[in-house]
Amino acid sequence: MRKNVKILIVDDHPMVRDGLKTMLEIGCEDMNFTVFDTDNTDDAVEFLKNEKMKVALVDYQLIDLDGALVTAALLEVNPKICILGISNYNEINHVQDMIMAGAKGYTLKNISSDNLFNGIKILLNGGTFFSPEVAHLLANQYYKKLTSKSNKNKGPNFSTNIDQIDGNELAEKLSRREIEILTCIANEMTNEEIADKLELSKRTVDNHRQNMLKKLNAKNSMGLVLAAIKIGLINVSKKNKSSIRETS
Repeated sequence: MRKNVKILIVDDHPMVRDGLKTMLEIGCEDMNFTVFDTDNTDDAVEFLKNEKMKVALVDYQLIDLDGALVTAALLEVNPKICILGISNYNEINHVQDMIMAGAKGYTLKNISSDNLFNGIKILLNGGTFFSPEVAHLLANQYYKKLTSKSNKNKGPNFSTNIDQIDGNELAEKLSRREIEILTCIANEMTNEEIADKLELSKRTVDNHRQNMLKKLNAKNSMGLVLAAIKIGLINVSKKNKSSIRETS
C-alpha cells in the first residue's frame, strides 16, 4: 500500500513548481504525494496551519527573501516538518544558512526523480539528505576547518564570536542580500531607509537583521558594525571618517 504524503513546494518560479509538482504527482512505487505550492511565505504558513504537511521543498533564492528565513517561519508553525532546501546554486553559505535555520537537507534542482524520492524517504525516516554535489562541498568545508592552522592542535572550532573570526569567515556566513543590508546598517540607515533603497518590505529587512545577529553571535547593531569592519565593508582611517564600501 502506498504511503500518502502531503508536501509543500515554495519557489518563485512557476516552471520549477510545475515541474516538481508533476514529478511528485507521478510519484513512486510506495509513496502517493498530495502537492501544495506557492511563491511566498504567507501562503506557505497558511498551508501549514490548515494541512498536516510532512515535507517542504524550499527554494533558497526567493524574490525578496532567502530560504533560511522561510524555513525558520515554517518550523515555527510546524516544528516537525522536514524541510529540504533546493537551489540552482551550490554555494557553501547557502547550504549553511539552510542548515542553521533547521533544514534537514539541501539539493540542487538538477536532481533526478529517483534521487529526490529517496531523499524524501530519508527525511521522513528521521535522517538528513544532501545531493552528491552538496555533500562534496560540505566535506571540503569540514576538511578545511580540520586542517586550518588555528585548529591544528585543538580540533574543529565552529565558534561564531566576532572577535575570534577573521573577515573572510564572517563574510562566508552571510548571503549576498545580508551583505547588502549589513552595509546599509554600517552606514547608519534605519530599517525603513534600507527597505526603500533595496526595494524590500520593512519586515523582510528586520528578519534579515535578526538572522545576522544569530549567525554572527552579535548582541546588537554595534556588533553588526564590528562585523562590517572586519569584512571590509567599512574602511577605517585615523585621518578621515569611516567610509562605507558599496556592495555590488
